[in-house]
Amino acid sequence: MPESSEQRRHELGVFLRSRRARLTPAEVGLPDTRRRTPGLRREELALLAGMSATWYTYLEQGRDVQASDQVLGALASALRLGRSERDHLFRLAGRTAAVYVDQPLPPEVAGVRVPPRRAARSHAGDLFRSAVNSNADAASRMSRTG
Repeated sequence: MPESSEQRRHELGVFLRSRRARLTPAEVGLPDTRRRTPGLRREELALLAGMSATWYTYLEQGRDVQASDQVLGALASALRLGRSERDHLFRLAGRTAAVYVDQPLPPEVAGVRVPPRRAARSHAGDLFRSAVNSNADAASRMSRTG
């Protein structure tokens, strides 16, 4: 377990990056485009978790911000974490693991299905852009409340 809050925040960032890197866009219904690094982009994960990309970036960079149980639950769901990984996420964030509340994915994201291969790129891209536009206000509100 991390000894200082600075070390704990650093380890939280490392953990979030590693879990984000293991998810592929296809697994979450997004177009599989060319990427420099493996996994989802920060912005994509933030959208799936219903939070602003800036707020997620602060968490991943180990900045001194406090994520609520709701935000941590949404991140755990978006990252598709198992029970032990979820508990670890909460501990790294300085929370008691037993206190968290499951946060389901937003309906616009949870309903995304990968269409047949030919239409996958344009259809999934349209769904992603639609979700970004419809969640812009919600993400803005979430970033202000933490």
